[in-house]
Amino acid sequence: MDKKILKDSMGRLRTTSLFVEFKHPQMKPLYSLKEYDIETPEGVYPSLKKMYMSYDHVPGFEYDFAMDIFGSWEQWTKLCNISQLRGELQQWRDELDIRIKASALKQMMLASKDNDAKGINAAKYLADKGYTKKAGRPSKEEIIRQTKIEAGANQELADDMNRIGLSVVNGSKH
Repeated sequence: MDKKILKDSMGRLRTTSLFVEFKHPQMKPLYSLKEYDIETPEGVYPSLKKMYMSYDHVPGFEYDFAMDIFGSWEQWTKLCNISQLRGELQQWRDELDIRIKASALKQMMLASKDNDAKGINAAKYLADKGYTKKAGRPSKEEIIRQTKIEAGANQELADDMNRIGLSVVNGSKH
């Protein structure tokens, strides 16, 4: 693609005018923000998200993607800072991050079946849920989830104690 079409008539880097979703009267869009290519009477607009997801990069470090698609890191960072695009691009990063983590965990699951040090370490990591967040204060959702788990465990314990004839007296089990 001719990189000149990534700039306007005054030589400034284009931003929202690059996308079919933001109609611009004087500039032809080049991409779609959707998950799929968009076909209109004016032409086909390839999905930038599909292109973004096809790259092997760490979310937030999209240098190769920026250079291949826009020929400029500056243009990509400018797009990332546009308020109308910021949320959409962050969703792409979040989705890619989850995909990368899921793939890594699948590899660890496969490795955990090996009967060697690597397999044992992978199995321990998975058993200890090493992939979950542990630092900082837990979220409200996590606190609620833990409370429900504990309430369920306490109810199950009470049912078991009742079934075998034990009761709690002064906070101790007899």
